[in-house]
Amino acid sequence: MSVIDWKQRGVARYEPGDRPLLETFQRENFGADAMQLAPDHFHWLFEEPPEREAEGVQLWVCKRNGAIVGQQGGIPFALKVGEKTRKASWAIDLMVAAEWRLRGVGPALSETHMAASDLSVSLSMTDAAYKSYKRAGWADLGSIPTYLRVLDPQRCLRVSPYGGGLAKLVARIGKPALTTASFGYAGAARALGAKLVEIGSFDYRVDELWEAAAPQHAVIARRDWAFLNWRFDANPRADRHRRFYVMRGEKILAYVVLRVDHWKGEPVGVVCDYLARPGWLMSTFALVTETARREGMAALMCRTLNAHAARPLSMMGFLCLKNGLRAPTRMMVRPALDQPELTPLVGDPKSWFVTTADSDMGFKGLGE
Repeated sequence: MSVIDWKQRGVARYEPGDRPLLETFQRENFGADAMQLAPDHFHWLFEEPPEREAEGVQLWVCKRNGAIVGQQGGIPFALKVGEKTRKASWAIDLMVAAEWRLRGVGPALSETHMAASDLSVSLSMTDAAYKSYKRAGWADLGSIPTYLRVLDPQRCLRVSPYGGGLAKLVARIGKPALTTASFGYAGAARALGAKLVEIGSFDYRVDELWEAAAPQHAVIARRDWAFLNWRFDANPRADRHRRFYVMRGEKILAYVVLRVDHWKGEPVGVVCDYLARPGWLMSTFALVTETARREGMAALMCRTLNAHAARPLSMMGFLCLKNGLRAPTRMMVRPALDQPELTPLVGDPKSWFVTTADSDMGFKGLGE
């Protein structure tokens, strides 16, 4: 069915005049305290992305009988696929009123969103959205792993949702061994001339880092100054994030964005985003791990899909939790019908570089 056909069924791009109806719909379906209702969040998310479209915000609504009964949001972004850059969009906040589900509203919204880009990607979707995308032919890439580095075994075990063999393993390793490993890798990084420098905001130098780091990843969303400034510095909740450069002299080797959440009362460091030049990923995580340990965090965690990271993180003592902390962080992708050549590369999860800075994965903390 064409976009024109969907318009005839009440699906259209959001316009400012829809705001009262949209707020009513979101309050009823997301909850009165949902971030979707915050004006500053709406403005930042839909009106300020670097790849925003001249046609309007990437938010589509379905109206029936004078009310909004469904919505589909999107975050436009530039995606490097191989050596080319494609126009892509993260599919977010697909929601259909209960009484209108299984009546064609969800597919209508999803198809309209997909028609706006070369490629649509969804991360961390609800069960209902997952089923809808699956029926629509989206490729299921599995789950985004969570890497967990225990820094204080006893405190971690007290709040951990995991038991059995994992708990015994962590207890057996013990704090002294973990601390020694942390010192060792961080010391090696410093011996190579690397140091972790906290910064107030990102600057133009990350463009050079992006150009140097991007070629090692087959499929990755652009992480240049424009993106990082929007995603972290201009974010309404910018004060939640700490930004670091890994430096050697005047050269930026990597960047890391760290957030400190509280899980059942214990501080946990969350690596929201990172990017490193070839050969510097292990040094980057070693320095961040040592900083987290020194500052008294119980653990350090990072949700990421990155074939280059699995072995170095494992060597540094990170545990790979394939299904996350509480529920699987699913990933699905759908190239546009006129872009079938993208399928082999984007359909392989080993090709992707993903962190919680992508889509809306990192909008909520561990305890939220």
